[in-house]
Amino acid sequence: MLRSFVAFDNPDKPGLLARVSLLLLLGGMPAMVWAQSPQVHIKVINAQTGRPVTDEKLNVALRVDQIGSVAMATDKNGIIDVDTGTKTTIRILANMYADCRPRGELYTDYPIATILKTGITTGNLCSSAKPAAKPGQLILFEIPKTYIPGYPAAPLPPPPHPDQNPN
Repeated sequence: MLRSFVAFDNPDKPGLLARVSLLLLLGGMPAMVWAQSPQVHIKVINAQTGRPVTDEKLNVALRVDQIGSVAMATDKNGIIDVDTGTKTTIRILANMYADCRPRGELYTDYPIATILKTGITTGNLCSSAKPAAKPGQLILFEIPKTYIPGYPAAPLPPPPHPDQNPN
């Protein structure tokens, strides 16, 4: 059997070439290709509807500060997959939607080890929704930036105002 595998006079030369090529390909790949870096799944949920936010571009940084953060787009399920490599912390900021986290949590550095082990659900001031995150998942709540304050009357023109006589 071994003789027929290595013999070059074998009538099954195309099969032999395929096997040898596969062995060379698999043997030549570095171990790093096979080892996957840890991945955090950021899930962005509309706090008002409970539906995924599919058109957000979160600012994601794998460091303590937001300098050099990268805008990453959510997919059709409202998820952003982030390869964390050897980093230990992740920081996120809303971009196109309003963030529902409490002010003190806006610049939080979330530990990647905790996200991978148990998952983290961020604070939510916009609704009572608080689903449990799965291991590897970071859940963020946002709402559309559609709030426009309503005024009881139109704003006054620039001073001096005709209806306000100083005399």
